[in-house]
Amino acid sequence: MRRNLHLAALRGLALIAACMATGSATAQTHWVIVNGERLSDAQVARLARIQCTEIPNGAYWLNERSGAWGYAGNPQVQGRLGDLCRNGASGLNRDGTYGPFATMGRANQEANTYRARGFSANAFHNGDGYYVRVWR
Repeated sequence: MRRNLHLAALRGLALIAACMATGSATAQTHWVIVNGERLSDAQVARLARIQCTEIPNGAYWLNERSGAWGYAGNPQVQGRLGDLCRNGASGLNRDGTYGPFATMGRANQEANTYRARGFSANAFHNGDGYYVRVWR
């Protein structure tokens, strides 16, 4: 009887250890919630790449059409995705483009600001994000 209890206890410990090992291998490291949905670590990494900064744990809302974002429960816009990607005051990337922006709508919005200043501008998607190229 005592031996059976000992074996049952060992099996229980082995099961708990296996669950913990499995859980730690697949556990998410970020607690980022956007529009009520928790993002996977891969989604957080992609969002961080678009925003050009780490995304702190927290709850946010995101307008996927415009790229505007804010904190859950607060309707005030805190920024637009991609706005932190600008290098220097001009916002020009090394390849002569502006961006990346979260959506094509946001890239077009940025292109329109350059068009209003008399430039030609083209919003495009290159597989990595949405960008704007500006020329005279």
